[in-house]
Amino acid sequence: MTGQGRDVIQAEVLSFQNRLMYGFISLLLISSLFSVWYETWMPFLLPVSVIFLSYVLMDIRRLFYLIFAALPFSIEYYFEGPGVGSDLPSEPLMLMMTAAGLIYIAKKSFVFHKEIVKEPVFIILLIHILWIFTTMIPSQNVLTSFKYFLAKIWYVIPFFYFPLIYFKNNEDFIKVYRILYTFLCIAILFVLVRHAMEGFTFASSYDVVRPFFRNHVSYAAISVVCLPFVWAFYKTAQPHSFRKKLLFMVMMVFLAGIYFSYTRAAILSVVFAVIAYFIFTGRLVRHALVIVLVTAAFLTIYLSIDNRYLDLTPDFEKTISHTEFDNLIEATYKLEDISSMERIYRWMAGFEMIKDKPVFGFGPGTFYEFYQSYSISQFKTYVSDNPDKSGIHNYFLMIFVEQGFVGFIIFVLLCIAILLKAEETYFMLKNDKNRYFVMAIALSFIIILSMNLINDLIETDKVGPFFFINMAGLLYFRYLYKSENQNNKTIENEMGYTYRSDIK
Repeated sequence: MTGQGRDVIQAEVLSFQNRLMYGFISLLLISSLFSVWYETWMPFLLPVSVIFLSYVLMDIRRLFYLIFAALPFSIEYYFEGPGVGSDLPSEPLMLMMTAAGLIYIAKKSFVFHKEIVKEPVFIILLIHILWIFTTMIPSQNVLTSFKYFLAKIWYVIPFFYFPLIYFKNNEDFIKVYRILYTFLCIAILFVLVRHAMEGFTFASSYDVVRPFFRNHVSYAAISVVCLPFVWAFYKTAQPHSFRKKLLFMVMMVFLAGIYFSYTRAAILSVVFAVIAYFIFTGRLVRHALVIVLVTAAFLTIYLSIDNRYLDLTPDFEKTISHTEFDNLIEATYKLEDISSMERIYRWMAGFEMIKDKPVFGFGPGTFYEFYQSYSISQFKTYVSDNPDKSGIHNYFLMIFVEQGFVGFIIFVLLCIAILLKAEETYFMLKNDKNRYFVMAIALSFIIILSMNLINDLIETDKVGPFFFINMAGLLYFRYLYKSENQNNKTIENEMGYTYRSDIK
């Protein structure tokens, strides 16, 4: 290209940049006039949106990172009039990511590498989504199930599909967790300071987490799910460095936040994660899974024989709320805690619902609409009217009730595949940093599963994203290893070296 041609191109680029600048200034002035005229700041959302879109369109991954920076501060907001609720700003950002993913799907006929598509985790997840769609058709409330299906899609596409397409290396995954723990640590410190002003009382733990968290359970859940990644960053930091000392302090902040959340499931999840670490490093995942599945089957059968589950019937007068954490723990194992017994009330209703529709279930997202008519009056508590419209408080049982036996088996197989592949990947990798993050993914997944034994958290913005990005991260690390291993073999062949084909 001649110098004259380059000058013409530069002049055109400069002219275009000037037009953009004048256009933005005009937009800013118009917004200012409308703001003064209507005495509101709302018109300024337009120029702010333009700046935001310009920033993220230069690299769409920035939008993804922004979601994880916003998650700790996302608030539950209900719009007046229609009564529609949303988590702001996380859900709008997730919808934008979903739209970006769908546009990419429309442009590309096939976007996943064949090594990823062949993975059991990928295949079972796809079957899981297809079965949700299938059970939506005979649902007892098709509209509710359709909304559930859409909500599932805007978790799967942004947090599973998007990273596997747009992330270029393992550092892109690691950056997600670095951004998250940084902003989450700030949120935890904010809660701890407020809680300290209340004397770290159990009663105040419900209020000090607001407005960023719906309740102390969601606050504890995101904190404990992120904890393994803080540990991974700490383990991979340079010994005796300032960063390592700082990460140790961050880890202590997370542990303090989890403890003073006074959330039994979260505290127990930390214990389960420690045990799971030794199970993974000892290559005992298969043995542990057999023990868990056999135990679950035995308890189910035992309680079913001669209606033994009726022995769990609570004393209505003693089943009350507690204002001290020590009293709550004592009441839990004595079956006198209202939240624990309310769970049993809903679980019993869930078992009755399964008997009625065991194959396709009642339809995704429909438990709340139908469970009261299947409830057993002997298990009723003071809060059984359920003004919060909360769910069954056991994600596995919820899947069985809403998606039938097939849906339950698919989900269990998905969880088993993830755990087995996590163990396999951990021992495949040679890079210590990658190994620690694969272990963090495995422990985070264990924590999610243990929390969901007594909660329904996978469809919430504080936990749901991790369920899917952890799967994507696991598949990416597996693909990364296989690609590097194949490249090494190719190089050895070209240089005339020999290698053993059985080496992974």
